[in-house]
Amino acid sequence: MIKNFKKSSITSLLTLVTFCVLSSAVSAQDGVSKKSQVAFSKGLQLQSYGEYLEAIELFKTAIKKSPSFIDAYDALANTYQKTGDYKKAISSYKCLLSIKADQRYSLFELGNIYFESQKLDSAEFYFKTFLQLNKTNDRISKAAVRNLQNISFIRDALSNPRDITPINMGESINTKEQEYSPAFAIDENIMYITRRVGNLKDSRPNEDIYYSNLEEGEWSKIKNLGPPINTAENEGAFSVSADGHYIFFTSCSRPGGKGQCDIWITIDRDGEWSEPMNLQAPINTKNWESQPSISSNGKLLYFTSDRPGGYGGTDIWVAEFGENGWKKPVNLGPEINTSLDEQFPFIHPDNSTLYFSSEGHPGMGKSDLFISKREQDNSWSIPKNLGYPINTAGYDWNMIVSRDGKTAYYSSDNLLSSFGGLDIYSFLLPEDLRAKKVSYVRGFVRDAKTKKPLSASVLLTPQDGSLSTSTYADKSDGTFLAPLISNKKYALTIDKEGYLFYSDYFDMPNVSTDEPFEIYVDLEKLEIGKKVVLRNVFFDTDKFDLKSESTSELNKLVEFMTNNPEVVIEISGHTDNIGSTKDNKILSTNRSKEVYEYLVREGISKGRISYIGFGDTQPIADNSTEEGRSQNRRTEFKVIIME
Repeated sequence: MIKNFKKSSITSLLTLVTFCVLSSAVSAQDGVSKKSQVAFSKGLQLQSYGEYLEAIELFKTAIKKSPSFIDAYDALANTYQKTGDYKKAISSYKCLLSIKADQRYSLFELGNIYFESQKLDSAEFYFKTFLQLNKTNDRISKAAVRNLQNISFIRDALSNPRDITPINMGESINTKEQEYSPAFAIDENIMYITRRVGNLKDSRPNEDIYYSNLEEGEWSKIKNLGPPINTAENEGAFSVSADGHYIFFTSCSRPGGKGQCDIWITIDRDGEWSEPMNLQAPINTKNWESQPSISSNGKLLYFTSDRPGGYGGTDIWVAEFGENGWKKPVNLGPEINTSLDEQFPFIHPDNSTLYFSSEGHPGMGKSDLFISKREQDNSWSIPKNLGYPINTAGYDWNMIVSRDGKTAYYSSDNLLSSFGGLDIYSFLLPEDLRAKKVSYVRGFVRDAKTKKPLSASVLLTPQDGSLSTSTYADKSDGTFLAPLISNKKYALTIDKEGYLFYSDYFDMPNVSTDEPFEIYVDLEKLEIGKKVVLRNVFFDTDKFDLKSESTSELNKLVEFMTNNPEVVIEISGHTDNIGSTKDNKILSTNRSKEVYEYLVREGISKGRISYIGFGDTQPIADNSTEEGRSQNRRTEFKVIIME
């Protein structure tokens, strides 16, 4: 949803005119006749009702009867702006100034008109003249100063354009209506968009969520997502979870909402979207909440709100998902938010690169796109404008970036290739504007014996201590999908009640390919004699002290033992064949003992655990290769008793 698609007192694309309806002899304000005042008051009333043409005629009447009626000129100019007749708006303001040259706000409005039509020299002149007369630090003065900063930025941006060409995504995605807010899961096979029927200023728009499938490298014709997500009210401005199982979206005036617009969630259940659920407090309030962006680990929800506690207009907020649900949202702070509107946050799957739209940071036009990076202390870097021609004099919004960090998709209403209004475009990002590369693992979980698909819990834990990703394998086909950021190492565990859990390891810094991983996971039923390789238990070479990266795996084993109190296990250590058999036996025994002692420290009874070292006597791969030797260096547990 679009918040405050506010009437700016000025719109765009004006032509300089010098015609004035005043006689050149008029130089001072005359008295205002009673008939002029009556016509003026009636005109203001009609203007407030949106009856602009009738109001214009009444303001003209007031001026004709009292040629120096300054307020009538001001109202006439303002009403011309509302109708889009900018030539006459400029003329009316200039006529007013010919009566009263120090009428400050006419100077400010003329500065705005010329700024938005990119007549920068004229805009600069009127803003500076206004500031010479207006010595207060009020809201309008701050706006004039901000626009002078924008003028400086625009001149530099136009002199140093980015070497990119936004490409319209074509008639499969775009129509004569308004298309914006693209989104997709991390596999990027389905693009979801918001489509708005009618122009952006309609007071009663109709917005729905649509989707398009990627078929042999081409996007299919968009289709309405339909119920239960779309209704007769407005739905849009949304985010898809990395695995594609969840859609967070905005819905306005929907039964069960807390405010005018709220954030809702729907879940993919066996190929059907569930009845949407309101996220409730503390995400939603009686204020306006919209434009969600869920992090790829599913733990952080970024969104836009005009709730109290912000810096002005709409701000970007973030909420963390904890053990008891969503925590109280936190404002992203003054590095990101300004006194004007910040909207359309998009957190890249790398979970550290934020793209958003802003009216308050120095830019090209009505709303520009920016990038900010998460710092080591979790603060955000100073936002960087993406530059021209990505940003234009119009509205440039809601950019998302592919998982490889290179390709951007965004909506703009100011490019010549538009099918009508806002369209979705794509382009290749310059190096300095890219996010980190993100891959993913797609898994297929099955019963080891029957090979039938299983639903299961999936946990992907970064070894650097950052937030883990929780997802699940779909019961219909056993599939799951989880993101893998290029500079991190991960522990993957998959578990299901009545089965032994599965363990895997992803060393992403040492992966050279861009191809995602595909794994088949055969879960063994919980039976005597079944084994699990603990692939995320680590030791230094020739040492038996557990490395800190082993914690998540060992805690999973503690959880397994706690949830299955009838199980007794044997921990076994294994090595490759480098070194003597005797030394390998001692090393493997000490390593299995370390795991045993960890479990005991965490409250698992000694009577339920034993340990043994087999050294190099039970290889599972060829010791003649490094890959084979790495597989042989392992720690396992085996179920030996089920009481």
